[in-house]
Amino acid sequence: MGLLLENLIVEIFLGSFLLLWIFYWYIMRGYDYWEQRGVPFIKPQFPFGSTKEITLAKTFIGKAHENFYNQFPNERFYGILEFHRPTLVVRDPELIKMIMVKDFQCFTDRGSVIGNTREYIMKHLVNLVGQEWKDMRAKLTPTFTSGKIKLMFALMEKCSEQLQVLLESEIQQDKNIDVKTVLSKFTMDVIASCAFGVETSALTEEGKKFYAAVKGPAKKPSIKTNLTRMLALAFPSVVNILRLNLVRPELRDFLTNMVRNTVEHRQKNNIKRNDFVDLLMNIKYIKDEWEENRDVSSKSNDQVSEGLTIEEMTAQSFVFFLAGFETASSLMTFCLLELACNPHIQEQLYQQIQEAVDRNEGKISYQMMTEIPLMDQVINETLRLYGTVHVLTRKCTQPYKIPDSDFTVEKDMKVIIPVYALHHDPQYYPDPYEFKPERFLPEETKKRHPYVFLPFGEGPRNCIGMRFGLLQAKVGLATVMLNFQANLPPEQEVPVQFNNQAIILMPAKPILLKFSHRKNV
Repeated sequence: MGLLLENLIVEIFLGSFLLLWIFYWYIMRGYDYWEQRGVPFIKPQFPFGSTKEITLAKTFIGKAHENFYNQFPNERFYGILEFHRPTLVVRDPELIKMIMVKDFQCFTDRGSVIGNTREYIMKHLVNLVGQEWKDMRAKLTPTFTSGKIKLMFALMEKCSEQLQVLLESEIQQDKNIDVKTVLSKFTMDVIASCAFGVETSALTEEGKKFYAAVKGPAKKPSIKTNLTRMLALAFPSVVNILRLNLVRPELRDFLTNMVRNTVEHRQKNNIKRNDFVDLLMNIKYIKDEWEENRDVSSKSNDQVSEGLTIEEMTAQSFVFFLAGFETASSLMTFCLLELACNPHIQEQLYQQIQEAVDRNEGKISYQMMTEIPLMDQVINETLRLYGTVHVLTRKCTQPYKIPDSDFTVEKDMKVIIPVYALHHDPQYYPDPYEFKPERFLPEETKKRHPYVFLPFGEGPRNCIGMRFGLLQAKVGLATVMLNFQANLPPEQEVPVQFNNQAIILMPAKPILLKFSHRKNV
């Protein structure tokens, strides 16, 4: 019996040692990849590759890539290893332009898909690849034209009135206000109205119910989320095999039922509302319409499709929520923080907004939002300093030889564009950590390469909801500026520290501001 036990222990030990050795070999086998090809690279450390600081949350993703970026000031590109995977990082703006636009046919897919793509709610425009992406992009592109976004302005304006009421109630309590929480409720109302066809208010019980149900994806990442992200980096195929999900089943069912009930109610009662649900309901995909969607590089073989299923509509509404909610609420939060830190800029912005309102008979309108140049400059400078996305990713879909080099990007290799690093490069933006909206005066913008400012990406894979997100932020900022002054309380730390565990750029602590009524209001 003792001999059998000893043999069993030895077998377990040898089996464990063999598994560890296989794991070690699997991770280490690509560590000389860049050296063999003569490409400068960040030295890997077992088992993290080049991403130890990111994996262990020692710093946030954008800063880690900025540290990499600064080690190669004279290089057009360099290599890193994400655990065992060789990944190309591109820092030259002209090469970025080639990858994102000129040679897009070689980089049609995004490099990172986090989550179980077998789950229908994950089959949205961000995650789709190949022909599925091309078909869906062609279907959705007409829904995001300036004319269609303009139709949603009235819905946003109604939500802005609720934002004013909400801020009024917060001010009455005479305390510092968690700006992100307030603005999240505003953006939630806008997206509930425009993306799901549901009229809510953060001040009502119905609004609180909607906010409680869907706010989960926007919260700070959980341990499970971080582990899933690490697993996706190290072993991408395992996420699908294990069917790991980042979307709670109750959230998926809540959103699906909301979309289904809205569609059924509108069909039964012949209701038109000029929102995203209406646009999704009316999609008909005709091959001849490709002439209107030249940003998509190839055509579908189908002559006509029957539009979108409820599940497809839910997936597109879900990504509309994710992108619109976080981008707009963070953008407005950081805007107000910088305006509080720079009261002279805040006053200039208020004056321009007020003058535009006066020219428009005292009303906020869609056209008015295009007549406030300082608003655009403030927003762009905020996006440069605090853009939600740390990096952009692409996947090489066919071998691609980098022009004027001996290196060929292999099929399926991930390519990273380090957006945060580009936005903070003193070569393009002197004093890169200073808030200077004048950087985006027309004459200053012309001096820079256009591909060193990429808050929404570029090319066919850019953010399809960019116009919607910017308009939503402008409406919210105009409402706040016309009625309130934002002031920096002593308790608010400046500069802001960022959350090292978040996939997107988020403050480590709530941003607190003090608001007061404008004297002429």
